[in-house]
Amino acid sequence: MVLQVVSGQGQLVLHDTAEVFEDPSGQLTLDAVRGQRFAPPRGGLSSFGFTSSAYWFRFTLENPGATTLTRLLVLRTNWLDTVDLYASGADGRTTHRRFGDTLPFREREVDTPQFLIDLPIAPGQHTYYLRITSAQAFMTPMELWGLKAFHESDRRWSAYYGMFYGILAVMVLYNAFIWTSTRDRNYLAYCAYLLSFFLMNASYNGFAYQYFWPESPRLSNWAHTPFIFGFQVVALWFSMNFLESRQRTPRVHRIMQVYLALTLLAWAAVTLVGDSVAYNAAPVYFIFLGTPLILAAGLRAWLRGYRAARFFVLATMASLTGSFVTALTVSGLLPYTFVHFHAAEFGILVDVVLLSLALADRINLLHQQRRAAQAQATRQRLQAAFQLEKANIRLEQQVQERTAELARARDAAEKLARLDALTGVANRRSFQEVAEREFLRARRYAHPLSVLVFDIDLFKQINDTHGHAAGDMVIRGVAGIVRNAVREVDFVARIGGEEFAVLLPDVPQAAAQGTAERLRALIAAWRGEFDGRVLRCTASFGVSTVAVHDAGFDTVLQRADEAMYVAKQGGRDRVSVFSPLL
Repeated sequence: MVLQVVSGQGQLVLHDTAEVFEDPSGQLTLDAVRGQRFAPPRGGLSSFGFTSSAYWFRFTLENPGATTLTRLLVLRTNWLDTVDLYASGADGRTTHRRFGDTLPFREREVDTPQFLIDLPIAPGQHTYYLRITSAQAFMTPMELWGLKAFHESDRRWSAYYGMFYGILAVMVLYNAFIWTSTRDRNYLAYCAYLLSFFLMNASYNGFAYQYFWPESPRLSNWAHTPFIFGFQVVALWFSMNFLESRQRTPRVHRIMQVYLALTLLAWAAVTLVGDSVAYNAAPVYFIFLGTPLILAAGLRAWLRGYRAARFFVLATMASLTGSFVTALTVSGLLPYTFVHFHAAEFGILVDVVLLSLALADRINLLHQQRRAAQAQATRQRLQAAFQLEKANIRLEQQVQERTAELARARDAAEKLARLDALTGVANRRSFQEVAEREFLRARRYAHPLSVLVFDIDLFKQINDTHGHAAGDMVIRGVAGIVRNAVREVDFVARIGGEEFAVLLPDVPQAAAQGTAERLRALIAAWRGEFDGRVLRCTASFGVSTVAVHDAGFDTVLQRADEAMYVAKQGGRDRVSVFSPLL
């Protein structure tokens, strides 16, 4: 596939289209490779895990213009051992340039952790070959950038790493200060944990080579494994200290000790064997075992009642899951993406926040336990000093006060149980009790008793358009209008979501209809403001009056409800009086 390069382009992704050829022997020359059959990379990404093979990549660029374009070829993976670029010159001869972390850092064309290769592209089509070897994880995301676009992107990368390492530095200093004040070994272990992560991250991101040992390619290639193993060892040590696994979960503690010994043994073994691929792959694969072990240890401590472990579990899930995803990426088991490769960094940012909370919670728990012990001792001394008579008086006072509190609480609860929390008017339960009493009184003394039932029209549209908070405001507004517009002896209640009822003692049907019309008009005239918007509503009323043949109030309420639905069917914002013909 030919990629066109034109003026004004920012970035072209090459690894999506570059053809790839594996050379297991690592001995083939360019002339030998030219006639070989190349294939597209798996999944469009050049991620091959750990391998001793050399890989050749071939891509063709076309400059349709009349002038040479200057581009930067960017290889994001900084630990590639050798990078050989073969390009055809204007005279037809092939030029060869070599890069890689087996060379001193000063020999790079640009002082950045990743490999930047100046690539002038003359008019016409040009085919390029890249030969790459790496004893470490074989990932080769390749991009072609315009100079201005790359520098803008590089500034954002610099800001990201500045923020990331700045946060790590602040957290190390903060926890070190707390350790010097408290001498709590957990803070010292956490500082070591953050520092070990920093060394590991700076190593595999290339900053350690750039700033710490730029003249030592051998040290740069050697350092990845001890830093990754070291991070896992420190993570295990910190976990065992923080979780107090020796006392709280002895069996899990022994398993972690065995795994720690195996980690150290594997570290020593791959160092002595001398196989560079195994040396670099072993620490990454050990992450796949250590991550679930530490998470299981935290869950076990949490289930055993250790409160501080809950933050530890969340922090561990964030940081170790991030490290796990990054390990899968560098192992070639996940495709290379920005999120996958930098997942460990994202996880550690969450980790530093949650583990700081965990350490603070642990200290707070210890303080609470200490204060509780001190308070208990004080209470015991006071109790021993009190005379029996004073104790009896105090107990009697407490009983009286508690009895009064319970009575007040009972009265308050009874009142709240009869009121609607949103509107402050009576609820359905209270309305039913009062209505039954009024019904019996009306029957006994042959007094009229009417009931109004009304429902806010199209209330669901208010909720859907303006939100539930606006709907609540409308319900409160309608309740306030009705409560202030009826007599003191009338009883207003909210009996459903947007449905209300009004009990009118000693009011015949005609007067009840007039009251309903008055309330309907007041509701229709109401306006409410919510978030700068004016709200309005209407209501449909049903009216019913107690009849001689009624067996109970439920019959009256049902008739009013039926009349209300007739009002709705008739167009809403109206009053309907129950009639047998309805």
